[in-house]
Amino acid sequence: MATQTELTQAQHVFLQAMMSRCVMSETDARAMYAEIVGADVARADARGFDRFWGEIASQLGYLDLDLRRVKYQDDDELYLGIVNKVASDSAKLATTMTPEQIALFRVVLDEILREDATCDAKNGGVDVISALNATQIWTGATQGATQGGEGGATQLTQAQTESVAKMSKTEKEATLKRLCEEGWLRRGDDEAGKLTIGVRSFLELKDFLLESAPEATQERWKLLM
Repeated sequence: MATQTELTQAQHVFLQAMMSRCVMSETDARAMYAEIVGADVARADARGFDRFWGEIASQLGYLDLDLRRVKYQDDDELYLGIVNKVASDSAKLATTMTPEQIALFRVVLDEILREDATCDAKNGGVDVISALNATQIWTGATQGATQGGEGGATQLTQAQTESVAKMSKTEKEATLKRLCEEGWLRRGDDEAGKLTIGVRSFLELKDFLLESAPEATQERWKLLM
């Protein structure tokens, strides 16, 4: 039977900081590690850092959590984040988001995941207007499917669809802004400002993204996640 090894005080401090920030670039995480253990950042051994946070990840497994590392497609940088391994995708947002906001997020995700071109963070994504329009179009499609039509363009339930339909344009825009601020989505810095998958989604919604993305994107993302 596996034994549970106690984390050091330094590892507890590191874990608390990670949990408060949810997601951190590996560069920042290594700098924090060096500060906590009293080492020079330039001399902080990469292997020692990997062992340090790997031991934390092992202990989190007893709580059905994980400390995961991914390579984010937008900037090709590595990121670390705490992940709940057993909660549903909706449950991971439920502590901070309303059912309406979660449903809107799902619509936008599905719109981004529609084809390989929109999944490409550097040259793809969907613009905000298209994302907002999709919530109206897909609401009608789902209602048509419920009434026996050929809809079903989305996998949202009827309750989720009705939740999105109740939101005003202002509420939807505010929700998209919040989703970007919290890392679930990312909005481009250029004039187009297209929405792409955020680094937090890469970390916490790995299984959903790999199951839902087009085949070519799935293969590319498997190498990053």
